[in-house]
Amino acid sequence: MPLEQTIDQAVQQFESSFSDAQDQFIQDVEELQEQGLSLEEILAILAGISMLDYFLVDLQMQSAVTRLMGSFDTLLDDAIFFGNVTERQLQALRQVQEASILKFTDDLSTRSRAVLVQGVLRDLDRNALKDLLQRDLLVRPQQVNTIIETSLATYSRSLTLLQLQENPQQKLIYQNPLDSKTRPVCIRMLKEGAMTADQIEAKYPGALLDGGGINCRGQWVPLSPNTQNKEIRQKAQVAYQGLMNKAKKKGRAFKPPQTLEQFYD
Repeated sequence: MPLEQTIDQAVQQFESSFSDAQDQFIQDVEELQEQGLSLEEILAILAGISMLDYFLVDLQMQSAVTRLMGSFDTLLDDAIFFGNVTERQLQALRQVQEASILKFTDDLSTRSRAVLVQGVLRDLDRNALKDLLQRDLLVRPQQVNTIIETSLATYSRSLTLLQLQENPQQKLIYQNPLDSKTRPVCIRMLKEGAMTADQIEAKYPGALLDGGGINCRGQWVPLSPNTQNKEIRQKAQVAYQGLMNKAKKKGRAFKPPQTLEQFYD
């Protein structure tokens, strides 16, 4: 399964599970109110909960995390290998990402509690509590999307970096969907031919690890008959020329798009 499809599926599943968990959290708070507990008692209960355990076990987010980690396994199955990789190395990469996902889930659960406490203090009903959560920048779906996409893409790129340790001269080519969401810098990298890791880092610093930046769906893969997509490269050349023409029409000097590392350098 292509990287972007694996990412999209993983994001949708995790978002759905997290939304269900939030709904159940609101229902649990409502039940405390219906039992006649005072505001002070409810706040004390919320403050004393281990939020990660509560979300993972009681609200069944553990199954969502397990499914998400299965997406990392899918990326591993679909990876193109050009060097020796040990089981311990692969397990270490997976554990790093799993720790990151668990930390993110903990952050989401803790933030959800903070938001719901505000709603309880304002005596909001269920719909208003749900709206309050959806408006919060730190727990809204876009935030989940960004973290999950970046984690999966980083893992996929890490597999390439791991193999480059033994094969530094391996030629790589950039793969990324070419559509309305494709960043200018990704279009620029798509039009490139095969390059070594050193050549990529010299021209596009940081791109081996972060592609075109946060949420980027692209990656550098080993050159082969299956990865050398001349049609995409030609379309990218046309699209890139269009970017330059657009800038010229507006009377602006065209500045080649940069990677995040170049931008902040």
